[in-house]
Amino acid sequence: MSENVKIAKIFNNSKWVIYLMALLIGSAIGIIILLTSTHMSRNHVNELLIGVIESVYFLTLAIGTVFINKKMRNRDLKKLIILGLIISSICTIVFPLIFGGTGWFVLMAIMGFGVSFHLVGTQTALHSFSDDSNRGVISGVYTLFFAFGFAAGTIGGPRIYEFSVYLSFIVAAACLLLAALILSLKIKVKLYISARPKEDVAKKIALSLQGAFSYGFIENTIVAIYPVFLLKHNFTLSQIGYALGMFVIGGIVGTIPITYIGDRIGREKSLIISVFISIAAFIGIIQFHGLIYRFIFSFMAGIGIGAIYPVSMALGVQGLNKEEIISAASNFTFFYSFGCAAGPALSSVVMNKLGNNYLFSICLILLLTLLPHLFLKVTRAQVQDA
Repeated sequence: MSENVKIAKIFNNSKWVIYLMALLIGSAIGIIILLTSTHMSRNHVNELLIGVIESVYFLTLAIGTVFINKKMRNRDLKKLIILGLIISSICTIVFPLIFGGTGWFVLMAIMGFGVSFHLVGTQTALHSFSDDSNRGVISGVYTLFFAFGFAAGTIGGPRIYEFSVYLSFIVAAACLLLAALILSLKIKVKLYISARPKEDVAKKIALSLQGAFSYGFIENTIVAIYPVFLLKHNFTLSQIGYALGMFVIGGIVGTIPITYIGDRIGREKSLIISVFISIAAFIGIIQFHGLIYRFIFSFMAGIGIGAIYPVSMALGVQGLNKEEIISAASNFTFFYSFGCAAGPALSSVVMNKLGNNYLFSICLILLLTLLPHLFLKVTRAQVQDA
């Protein structure tokens, strides 16, 4: 197969539209997650409450995936995705106008529920339009576009915030609205959840779900609580943006090579590589205190962590039929969202009780518990091939 044909298969069947939406929504979330935590910190909210408020966004995102899986089968999700993005954009605009934990809590909860329709619907479409042989790379491209947007949001958001607090949130809302407009104009097929498959798909994809939960937990600990950690070490807002930007750029650099390796030598082996890189990076962030060191190890963490999501996603749908793929995508999104919700809340509690240097302690435990499962899968595959 020629390179042109391979590239065409990555972008055909309206997949390019989903990638573009990922870019825009990644930009919005990069601004929202970073600046909501920063905005609350600057308004003298303690890190424990910040962790709870940031976590509710992802908790309602997880609840939204359950709602879709239970109540929205055999219904077109396209209108709900558009409605959810519009509602989330309105909440984003209102966020800096409110002062008080209760109002921020409610707004973040509504935003999470609204975005959940996008995650389930577009990922279902992406996997349905893909072949099993290249799902790793396609998941990587999707993650890459999201990461590009996220990098733009985390680096550009603080600069806009320093110029105008309200304008930064308006930019995030505009990205969400533009994504809704593109979906409305460019996706002509129906995005729906079909009838539930007879077999329990979750048991088939247990390793993928563990990877999804771990990635969600770690990524959102970094995005939501790492800025608070850096603020306590006297980093400026711009420096925090650059540190998060290095994490995202690391994800951009590492995602495609590691997902490509996974499609060639086995996705479990590529996940093992990612886990070891991530562990080394977290140890480096805690042990080395200088600005340059923090940038280097943030970049390294991005390389390791960034690839866990697309590789786990591809691992979760390989060998499944269309009905099972849809259920697998929903389960994957739920575990990812649940991890996202747990990460900021639990990590902020640990940091509050034990000290700043324990921020990544639960993240390290999750990575270490992934390794036995991965090595067992690799060993079983080698025995079957022998």
